[in-house]
Amino acid sequence: MSDIRRNIDMLKLKHMKFVKWNEDGWKVGLCTVPPNGLPYSLLTLANNTCIKETFIELKERFTTLYRRKAHVHHYTDHIELNDFDQARENLNQLIEEYKQIEKTSGLLETNDNEALSATTNIPRLNVLS
Repeated sequence: MSDIRRNIDMLKLKHMKFVKWNEDGWKVGLCTVPPNGLPYSLLTLANNTCIKETFIELKERFTTLYRRKAHVHHYTDHIELNDFDQARENLNQLIEEYKQIEKTSGLLETNDNEALSATTNIPRLNVLS
């Protein structure tokens, strides 16, 4: 367990920036028995905005392929072409929500009382089913 804690501390120092009100946002559980047939396993649940970059890259790859209508014919039997545009727009909205959360988090890192009082107004992502 000390190796895990040491590596988490290294990550926090070098690569990850946390908001001041949640700098210790880590919970670690360790099980020494891996699943059958595998040497080890790992599960990470993260509550942060770093996934935004992945969404941006996904959107760029999608746009490149969709501009050429690559692979679209595989899906047109089951969905309409405008569904692709709607999905891209949903992804754009999600990226913008993450950007807004990052901006709000940046405000919270400052020490002035006005920004700290904004914690109750942090925008939340809405999950649609």
